Amino acid sequence: MDVMKKIVKDRIVLVSILFLSLLMLGIIFANVLSPYDPNKQDIMNKLAHPSSEHFFGTDMLGRDIFSRILYGGRVTLLLSFLIVFLILLIGLIFGGISGMFGGWIDATMMRFCDLMLSLPNEMMSLCIIGILGPSLLTIILALTLVRFPWYVKMIRTEVLNYKTKNYVVFSLSSGKSKGWVFKEHIFPPIIRAIIVYSTLDISAVIMSISALSFLGVGIQPPTAEWGRMLNESREIAVVEPWQMIPAGITLFLVIAMLNYIGDAVAEGINEANSE
Repeated sequence: MDVMKKIVKDRIVLVSILFLSLLMLGIIFANVLSPYDPNKQDIMNKLAHPSSEHFFGTDMLGRDIFSRILYGGRVTLLLSFLIVFLILLIGLIFGGISGMFGGWIDATMMRFCDLMLSLPNEMMSLCIIGILGPSLLTIILALTLVRFPWYVKMIRTEVLNYKTKNYVVFSLSSGKSKGWVFKEHIFPPIIRAIIVYSTLDISAVIMSISALSFLGVGIQPPTAEWGRMLNESREIAVVEPWQMIPAGITLFLVIAMLNYIGDAVAEGINEANSE
């Protein structure tokens, strides 16, 4: 509760939460709020400027940009939440096992994680997608594989920190299983750190998804996605530069606000722990 009180005093955080909440509602109810089919082409009305009929105008195929922003958010945001959830789940399982059991299990997992982290994330993602072909499944697989080792090491470190606490040592020495000790004594306190890390990582995953789509190896047309929309508008940026503004501004605001919220949560938790 102390953390929440510190967070709600920050007006920028409140504005960020309000904006993201409204955006999520718009994305969820896109089929109600969207005035047009996001993939419907109207060549006779292409590159129309923003108006009461088309809030953000139309693209080079005559598709309504406002509708594509809403439907594109379903792909960008929901896919990023799914990927972060998978990364977090894998990190909890392997990080918890590594920290609780130690020995050769810990050494093997850490060497594997070190190997994966020594490779450039972007290059690894591109290689995986290049081999398997662009699709939703390969994007999830690629981004999960290149990011989960960091979570494993982070959660392992948190487990080792709490493993030396007197009440944990007592529980282990009294015959309690390591799984029970992890569930009852270690998982509850580290969940705060996990929330902070995952909140900050959502914005990084959004950027990765959009970057892959912008390069043409992520979400494929005609599916609306913010990075893909930037790629399509880039082709006519010289003559119609305003085409890049809706998707670019939306992507910038979402990432900036998620980062600010994550920083505020981290700061609030650190202040609460220091009191």
